[in-house]
Amino acid sequence: MSAVTGEYEVFRRTAVWSVAFPLAIAGVAGVAVYVFLAQPVSSISRGAELSGELCLSLLALTAALALTAALAVYVAAVGEAHTWRPRADWP
Repeated sequence: MSAVTGEYEVFRRTAVWSVAFPLAIAGVAGVAVYVFLAQPVSSISRGAELSGELCLSLLALTAALALTAALAVYVAAVGEAHTWRPRADWP
């Protein structure tokens, strides 16, 4: 009914909760796994360091990707809602 009434807020919320939020959680989990796995390898005695700049860059990139994907899903849903018209279920 949202396509008929012109209320598209449900599409924005759905895009955020079903696309942006899972992508953001996956990015945070990926960085956490990176830190967990790189911590034992990176030590002062071996000359390696854990890059905080890389972690921040990956989080920023993930946030940008999540927002871009959610925006694309929202635009596609609204575009489909504009062209959709109800029709009878029987032939």
